[in-house]
Amino acid sequence: MEGHDPKEPEQLRKLFIGGLSFETTDDSLREHFEKWGTLTDCVVMKDPQTKRSRGFGFVTYSCVEEVDAAMCARPHKVDGRVVEPKRAVSREDSVKPGAHLTVKKIFVGGIKEDTEEYNLRDYFEKYGKIETIEVMEDRQSGKKRGFAFVTFDDHDTVDKIVVQKYHTINGHNCEVKKALSKQEMQLLDHREVVEVDLAILWVVEETLEVVEVILAVVETLVEEEAMVVEVVVAEVVMEGVMVDIMDLEVMVATMAVVLVIVVEGAMVVVDQDMETKVDMVAVVEVMMVTMKEEILAVVTMVVVRTIMILEIIVDNSSQIMDP
Repeated sequence: MEGHDPKEPEQLRKLFIGGLSFETTDDSLREHFEKWGTLTDCVVMKDPQTKRSRGFGFVTYSCVEEVDAAMCARPHKVDGRVVEPKRAVSREDSVKPGAHLTVKKIFVGGIKEDTEEYNLRDYFEKYGKIETIEVMEDRQSGKKRGFAFVTFDDHDTVDKIVVQKYHTINGHNCEVKKALSKQEMQLLDHREVVEVDLAILWVVEETLEVVEVILAVVETLVEEEAMVVEVVVAEVVMEGVMVDIMDLEVMVATMAVVLVIVVEGAMVVVDQDMETKVDMVAVVEVMMVTMKEEILAVVTMVVVRTIMILEIIVDNSSQIMDP
């Protein structure tokens, strides 16, 4: 093909490639996936500081037809390792519940009374092989409840369909999205909690970096003997800050472990009864709340003591500058 159809958005021509070997480079990734079409972009995502591969990347084809060809050629093995290609999710959609889950069933809402199972089959079978179609009806009246579920034999078919939120079926505008089980919805709830807590941890880590920079400046001033009497006081306060930082790092590490327990517990609980699940979640949530309060208290102490050090620096700088 000479080029891609300008009407095809880049998002539809992009694949997410997960499970990459840390040895995989842009070139080896490109060498593999260009077998199914012309690549307009190919990148292995790396950590900005260590430059080490993050274990995933993206390839963008010149047209959707080439994307389909690559997905039909699964499984893919790159640098001796089986990888997981999926249709890339836009940044806007990536924050929506279940956007990254792998499912084979879709929810179709907005179905009218005149829409039958064959209407759904005629429309969706062009995307892939259909296993089952369930048009939901009221048990007593027999009237349609306005929605249906369609199950396919491949999760990629679902990913293709949900890229477009609304579909016109039997002349009616219908909303289509991934169908999630109760267990998957519960897991998503826990993931949202984890994402929020990880954001908190990130803020704490950023705060620690700022404090460490300030401490490095203070240590330099101490070594150069730029401060006179209060240098001893600064060192004492600094020792207290360092102790707080060590305590904080231990608490952050502990909290990270607890967050892993939350996710693993939510996944294991699929095979457990609801009472056990509720008890387990309640205990972990209490632990997390307690640790958050403790971390906040230590961070506050670190900030207060850091301010004390800065005040000492300012005071001594004034003394040195004033004859």
